[in-house]
Amino acid sequence: MSQSSVPTIAVAIPTYLRGRVLLETIEQVLAQDPPADEVVVVDQTPEHYPEVRAMLQGWHDTARIRWVHQATPNLPMARNTALRESTSDVIIYLDDDVILVPGFVGRHRDNFIDPSVVAVAGRTIQAKGWSIPHRAKPWRREQDYRYFWLDGVERVEGIANFHGANHSVRRIAIEAVGGYDEKYIGWAYREDSDAALRLYKAGGKIVFDPLACLTHLSTPAGGCRVDGNVKRPEWHLSFPASYFAFRHLWPTRQFWSDVFVWNVRRYVLRRKALKRPWTLPLGAASYAYAVGKAWRLSRQERQRDRERQEQPSSGQPGLMATRMTTAAATATSVRPVET
Repeated sequence: MSQSSVPTIAVAIPTYLRGRVLLETIEQVLAQDPPADEVVVVDQTPEHYPEVRAMLQGWHDTARIRWVHQATPNLPMARNTALRESTSDVIIYLDDDVILVPGFVGRHRDNFIDPSVVAVAGRTIQAKGWSIPHRAKPWRREQDYRYFWLDGVERVEGIANFHGANHSVRRIAIEAVGGYDEKYIGWAYREDSDAALRLYKAGGKIVFDPLACLTHLSTPAGGCRVDGNVKRPEWHLSFPASYFAFRHLWPTRQFWSDVFVWNVRRYVLRRKALKRPWTLPLGAASYAYAVGKAWRLSRQERQRDRERQEQPSSGQPGLMATRMTTAAATATSVRPVET
């Protein structure tokens, strides 16, 4: 962490095939008080309309933003690009089609005055009304990706999930667990929950702060959309969910339920396929291929996870523990800042 009383903040906006709504999002970020120390826009759009390009170029030329181009559309890759292109202690990740509350950046920032906090999940209101169904029965924290309300109004500490459209991470913590997993291809389903779970399993504290609030517009065009900005192989649709299941659910009961019941209904027996039953064999074969590929790649990642974990035989602390201890030591004089 910086030697100042508060961590430095970068706002990162991965974007793909968005124009006017992207500019509106950036304008809101630049108007924040207190402001971010850096604003990084990772642009995966091949070509913008001239007026959009002119605005982005103007902000970049005057150092109001850092406009970075990425040729391969991949959301977690764009997040990692923002990590490399920024230098701040904390990175706030936003979708490119959001409405921010006043003081949004400051709300995220102030949570990191506590050196044990590795990530913040902000409140995300879905403009189209989507929400996780309420569950009265308790659940394990590892199931927060399925049950925890990220549009709630009560602050909660020690959760294990955040929404890609509105979360912030401490640089040293996300780097210690290997960054964002770029194997979440296509629509990158669960890539955010994957990162949150890896931080949680590494012993980090994730806070849900409802005051760090935004509205997610879910603009019809652009973004990581299943209905397709580009033509993708059929197996890309189901791969992220299968990969997530192998990474975080294997070999629990939830794994078998997801892979052989829920995901089959969602990706093989989806409405579009049932209306065209002759496509079902192809859908089943594509799903089987996705499951097999997810299994192979998840084995590789589990090996990398083991290499990053603490090695008891050596008596040395793990990478994340070492870095967080160092951060805590440099933050002993930190005091909350009045907002």
